Amino acid sequence: MAIHIGSGRQKVGRVSASPDFRILDRLLSFAEEAAALALDHWERGVSVIHKDAGLGQALTEADLAISRLLHARFGPRLIEEETADQIGYDAAKRLLGEEDWTFVADPIDGTKPYASGLPSWGTMIGACRGGWPRVSVLSLPAWFDDRADPFATPRAADQRGLLLAAIDDVAYWAPTRAGRQVGALRRLDPPGRPTHHVGWLAISAQRYTLDYEQGFFPWSESSAVADAALLALGRIDATCITYMLWDAVAGIALWQALGYGLYRWPDLARPPGNVIELFDHQFSSKTNMWLACKNSDHAARFAAAIRAIQM
Repeated sequence: MAIHIGSGRQKVGRVSASPDFRILDRLLSFAEEAAALALDHWERGVSVIHKDAGLGQALTEADLAISRLLHARFGPRLIEEETADQIGYDAAKRLLGEEDWTFVADPIDGTKPYASGLPSWGTMIGACRGGWPRVSVLSLPAWFDDRADPFATPRAADQRGLLLAAIDDVAYWAPTRAGRQVGALRRLDPPGRPTHHVGWLAISAQRYTLDYEQGFFPWSESSAVADAALLALGRIDATCITYMLWDAVAGIALWQALGYGLYRWPDLARPPGNVIELFDHQFSSKTNMWLACKNSDHAARFAAAIRAIQM
């Protein structure tokens, strides 16, 4: 697909075919095919299997179908949820630290909302080199939720959604229909007004609590991809990473393009040089929580409102 960058609703021409933009082209093409697959499976009906890990991790045939698509598109330099254990932490760290592109993806993030017909699910993929995410795409194919008609169930062909992308430290967005991009990518400039809400998934609530008296209030739409989108769109002010490597990489590239930094709770240490070092040898950040905030002052205020739960 030819990438176009738009300003407002006007296309301004094809993007230069630089190596990084060719990577973005591959990510966008994959995201469209993955969205179409997920919507097709959903329309035909999905059944959920629980993987008995974490918060009863859920799995559908759509997750597996998109996992197969990922391997077909990105080959051996791929780390994704369904097969990451076969690679192992040490090999994944080596791949990510190299200058060749390594891809980190979650076939369907928010499998339980997906199976339930809720909008807060999507596919995420990031391209990393030299240890850090550089390019990413997040696709939320059913992000549009018409609450004026709460019983409506759009067909897959009518599903309206959102595409988010980051490259060269610039963030973009485009609407989608049936999982396919509609029109040009447009530069994302979220509003700067505070919302006083912070992303707070159920995974965070297992180990931490939030002091509401400090002026922060938790928000959750049940998936890391929704958290990433809400922060990028200015609908929450900060969020915390307490989940898995593949849940975080695409969002980190997007947030970085919008000027957000990562700060470790509670000491506000800055992140290491390799993104995988945010996570333990099970690819989980349960033992180290990272805060995504606009600046260090905001991170310090947010950190002061968080308390660890005595286990």
